[in-house]
Amino acid sequence: MTPRTKKSLLIFDFDGTIADTLPVAITIVNALGKEFGFPQLKQNEFLELKHKSIKELLEISGLSWLQLPLFVKRARDLFKEHLLEVHPILGMPEILHTLHRRGYRMGILTSNTQEGVRQFLHSNDVQGFEFIHAPDSLFGKSKVIRKIMKASRLSPQEIVMIGDEVRDIEAAQKAGVESVGVTWGFNSAQLLKTTGPDHVVEEPDELLRLFA
Repeated sequence: MTPRTKKSLLIFDFDGTIADTLPVAITIVNALGKEFGFPQLKQNEFLELKHKSIKELLEISGLSWLQLPLFVKRARDLFKEHLLEVHPILGMPEILHTLHRRGYRMGILTSNTQEGVRQFLHSNDVQGFEFIHAPDSLFGKSKVIRKIMKASRLSPQEIVMIGDEVRDIEAAQKAGVESVGVTWGFNSAQLLKTTGPDHVVEEPDELLRLFA
């Protein structure tokens, strides 16, 4: 599983990749359901959504594409209120520390807020990240990856995007960088594989073998 080209920069998604935000996500979605008019979900019903694309999720919820930006903004605002309830994915702080010690540069590219991510990293003593980028658009990650590439003066072959959602993989592909899909987050392994990521890992410690 070792990449052919030595990687210099690892870009991580936050929700579901580094932080176990699933329990809080259920709370937030149900709170916003009252505001946006879609039904309350039980945990098992929420987990079934792991197999759904964003288009399918919009159809199920009744949200329109025009409502999506407002929904994301409201979700970001509510996340701050539940920040203390969010914990790291088991083993991830140690894995991130090891990758940093091995000499990898690391950053975070998230749909969450910079402030919330910073507070989480500080509270959980997670270190080693050079930057946190939080684009306003839910689908703006590919543009940010290209900007990071230019600012860091790295080639696409030296950068990897690591995330738990289809849109993370698609953003990496649009930017021309390698992608790693992790299966412990929101989207299922089956759905991730439909996008053709370069690697799929099922356990966090597989990252240490991938980036040996």
